[in-house]
Amino acid sequence: MKFISVRLHIWRNTHWEDFTVQVSSEAYVLDALEAASEQDKSLLFRHACHHASCGSCGLRINGRERLACITPVKDVINTLGMIRLEPLRNFPLIGDLLVDFKPFMQQLDRIDLPLRRSAELLSKEINIDSFKRVFNKAALDIPEISPGFNRLENCIECGLCVSACPIAGTDILYSGPACLAAVGRVLSEPRHRSVMDIIELVDNEHGLWRCHAAFECSEVCPAGVDPAREILALRSHILRNNFKS
Repeated sequence: MKFISVRLHIWRNTHWEDFTVQVSSEAYVLDALEAASEQDKSLLFRHACHHASCGSCGLRINGRERLACITPVKDVINTLGMIRLEPLRNFPLIGDLLVDFKPFMQQLDRIDLPLRRSAELLSKEINIDSFKRVFNKAALDIPEISPGFNRLENCIECGLCVSACPIAGTDILYSGPACLAAVGRVLSEPRHRSVMDIIELVDNEHGLWRCHAAFECSEVCPAGVDPAREILALRSHILRNNFKS
């Protein structure tokens, strides 16, 4: 296994600090961070699943919002062997690379987006052999989305969209792209909820109409949710219905 030397240029509350670590040439940024934490146990950062399903390890890597667990070191290391790491923007800072997600989660809680499985059967008539094949991890021909299945909610609540959003940094009352996208999701599938009550939460100057459609949220989303598209669709829905009434 080939190892490389990586210099992590990390923001530490009030100053930059460098850590030099040795990692595999196939390592991810999170691997390098964990190696740095072995040198200094006080280094604060968040991580959990290591495979982009929890959204915990979001950072600004070389000035761009990414998940550390799926960002290969070789893709972001510069010619000097350095990677710059900063905490997400537009969140209260706890320390180093660790931010407080409480305000973000409170925004999402207002929408009360129901939990959904990543896929569910569209028809009870699907052949059981096809069902087994889709969920057989050993199979080499597993389709990303099999015919007969419908892919649903993908948001992993990583906060990258909020950090990248130019409006979130200028309006502390702004709902934010993840929250607005969640409203769009509820609108498309209310599940016995009052659509008007949900829309009223964001149909105001600090919500849906504060978005400037910069599309930065969709650019950095690691799960393909495309918050900008959801926000524009929600605007269209409200404008259409207001015009009709």
